[in-house]
Amino acid sequence: MKKTKSEKTKSDRHLLMGLIEKASRQLGWDKDFRLERQKDFCGKSSRSEMTDGELSTFCWHLKRLGANIYVPQAKAKGGQTATRPTTQQLSTIEQLATQQGWHEGLDDVRLQAFSKRTTGVDNVRFLTRYQATQVITGLRRWSQQQV
Repeated sequence: MKKTKSEKTKSDRHLLMGLIEKASRQLGWDKDFRLERQKDFCGKSSRSEMTDGELSTFCWHLKRLGANIYVPQAKAKGGQTATRPTTQQLSTIEQLATQQGWHEGLDDVRLQAFSKRTTGVDNVRFLTRYQATQVITGLRRWSQQQV
């Protein structure tokens, strides 16, 4: 028996909600921290209030932060070409920035300033793969100097 569209959507929603829970546990987040990050990300503290697109996008965000989850829906289009940074590079940049105490993700003003100083590019999202490597190397060296 084939599922109707509403049944499929409902089961996808539950799957995505479960993935968010699993990913937050993998990242070592407690419930309060997850709710805070979730509210910062999409403005909604409850997963049931989020749209399907917001659930999926938040899952991809958690995956970029290092969670080992499989997100079943197609990834949001972002212009991925041979010259654009890989999701692994962006995830590494975001993790290194978090280690520096910059908790606004790829949109953090301090990370943007570091990127501008290192590569001449204002926004991390517009880096090439080579430039992303330069930013990663710079952040790693900086964190080693601080130890």
